[in-house]
Amino acid sequence: MDAACPYALYMGRLAPNSQRSIASQLNSIAAMLDWPEHERQERFHHIDYQQASHIKAMLLSKGWSARSINRAMTAIRNIVKVAVMTGIAPEAQVIQLQAITKVKHGSHKGTPLTAQQVNKLFKHLNADKSATGKRNAAIVTILLGSGLRRSELVALRYGDFSVEANTLHIEKGKGNKSRTVYLPDWTAKGLLDWLKIRGDGDGFLFVRIVRGGHIQHDSKLSSSFIYSLIRKSLAAIGVEGVSPHDLRRTFITRLLEQNVDLNTVRQMAGHADIATTIMYDKRDQQVMQKAASQLSYKQK
Repeated sequence: MDAACPYALYMGRLAPNSQRSIASQLNSIAAMLDWPEHERQERFHHIDYQQASHIKAMLLSKGWSARSINRAMTAIRNIVKVAVMTGIAPEAQVIQLQAITKVKHGSHKGTPLTAQQVNKLFKHLNADKSATGKRNAAIVTILLGSGLRRSELVALRYGDFSVEANTLHIEKGKGNKSRTVYLPDWTAKGLLDWLKIRGDGDGFLFVRIVRGGHIQHDSKLSSSFIYSLIRKSLAAIGVEGVSPHDLRRTFITRLLEQNVDLNTVRQMAGHADIATTIMYDKRDQQVMQKAASQLSYKQK
């Protein structure tokens, strides 16, 4: 890739985590458009109003969230802006892209897994006793037990897990903010089962396993691998149309159903704004009715 390419110049301005997530989004869009791999990064600054409108419609039809679509469209628009500033694209091109409206945020429309589906998923994963099977089971256990984002999970290093405290240290998560994640006992146990195979030593917490069972401690997994793993695992138990982000959604929804207060859920999920957490809150009328019936100002 040419260092002067608008795509490269734009990516160079971003924080590492943002680079990875936006590059993953744009690569997915390029794949949907059947762009040759060696031409993908050079094509983004050529996108005009008609192409951008097509991309937006395509992502909506693929079930992308409003947040993901808006983020991808903003990235495309910014790449074109860079092209304009470097004299590669006409100013009219970016003016036209600014006319494309954002997708409105509503409540999150994903589907959290039921407790029955979660137990079925664990049963399926735990049936594989190989090193790869243990690793994959631990990955799903972490996602359901901590609500980590894929980018946060693949960035974990061996030293980020505290056996004594049952915690994970997230170094520069979304928004470049660090936080401590507390793990349920069952999640920590699943992780320890994997670590017995992985062994001690520096490197990434979840790593590649090559032919012959050789573990590569310095070769981390990609977000796209996690995406594929979750989709395939869910399909194997008959759950279709569910995205990997729905494991995070399941974690948040379960906490809310267990009446954990919103601010605590916000902190556990790593949301900067409680409004984001509220969008996951789909507790039904029955729950609210029960809460209202318990409201009392009587002195005991």
